[in-house]
Amino acid sequence: MQTRLQTLQRLVSVYGTVEEMHWAELQRMTKTVNEVQDAIEIEMQISNSTRLEGKGALVNEDRIGWEIAETRRARAGWRQRDLERIQAEQRALQVAAHDRYTASRLKSEQIKSIAGDMRARAEIEEQRRSQAASDDRFLARKRWSDTRQKKRMLGK
Repeated sequence: MQTRLQTLQRLVSVYGTVEEMHWAELQRMTKTVNEVQDAIEIEMQISNSTRLEGKGALVNEDRIGWEIAETRRARAGWRQRDLERIQAEQRALQVAAHDRYTASRLKSEQIKSIAGDMRARAEIEEQRRSQAASDDRFLARKRWSDTRQKKRMLGK
């Protein structure tokens, strides 16, 4: 029983480590998704500011300024679309990492529960053995005492 319990304790440790690995992976994926979202927002700001620059250039009849602003706005739009594609891929990886973490957490909790149950059963079994030994000693002493008393009574 002790070797089984020790084996289960090692399994609890291994499953805990795997759970921590999956948690770290999920955190990395979440951070990446957030970073890509921040980059998308920056590109949106660039696009909006270049749109305003382009309007200002049109008001001032600055054709070259308008073309530069439009080119910058288009590049920001392309980068934003590329980042959105990357973000979709990263979100899929994040969902997969979340699923792995959830599964490893469930397995870890299950093995902890099994180990706890086995530990409780081992303690109960040890208590039963201890009580049985105590009962045996008590009964042996009682028989010895009864036998001794009978001998005294017969000897009188």
